[in-house]
Amino acid sequence: MKRMVHWVSRSSDVKTGKVVASYSPLETCPDSCEFKEGGCYAWGLFYLRILGDKIKDGRIKIRTIKEALSERHKDCKIVRHRIAGDVVDDVSYTMEECKVIEEEGLINIGYTHDWKNPEAAPLKKWFRASCNNMMEVMTARSMGWSATLVVPQDTSKSITLPNGERGILCPARHSVEGKMDITCNSCTLCKVTDKTEDKLIMFAVHGTKDTISKASAKIGDSLTVAK
Repeated sequence: MKRMVHWVSRSSDVKTGKVVASYSPLETCPDSCEFKEGGCYAWGLFYLRILGDKIKDGRIKIRTIKEALSERHKDCKIVRHRIAGDVVDDVSYTMEECKVIEEEGLINIGYTHDWKNPEAAPLKKWFRASCNNMMEVMTARSMGWSATLVVPQDTSKSITLPNGERGILCPARHSVEGKMDITCNSCTLCKVTDKTEDKLIMFAVHGTKDTISKASAKIGDSLTVAK
């Protein structure tokens, strides 16, 4: 099977900053992801859908992680796995890439909706579990995963979870008058370390207007713990 992972040296995403990043097509996302058929910030963007199709169909020259790293920006601190796509059937290769990145002294940042799959377990050293509700967060934490959660746009910047751990709203910002930009490259809060593994990182629903509407309908009040 052809590997469907394409690396770029400098992401054009204003949220991440000019970091090394990878992309994969929709087919690499697990069916368990509630956003696979609508509500995903990535697949709601035309240019990422086209890029995913080009990777799948072989209409783009695939670049490897080592090629991308060789031309990275001098200020690059993190490497962002799968801005679009996921790790289904690609865990072993992704692990090798994580090790290469660490050897370069850089930080791995990744998220996966496939965290319930035992095959994805080795990635918990570098990736966070992408969760859609608080019950999933509790399950992911019980399995040893650090976690992220999609939340409504009016969510507080910090919350206390049912298990006593802390939830922090992603602080990314750009083009705010009088304030410095905060990118993934300058923040690095999502990295998995002894100091950050028990912190839930919350992402307010984002993307196009249509994407936000679909995602909001699917998550409802994602912070509520079912009785």
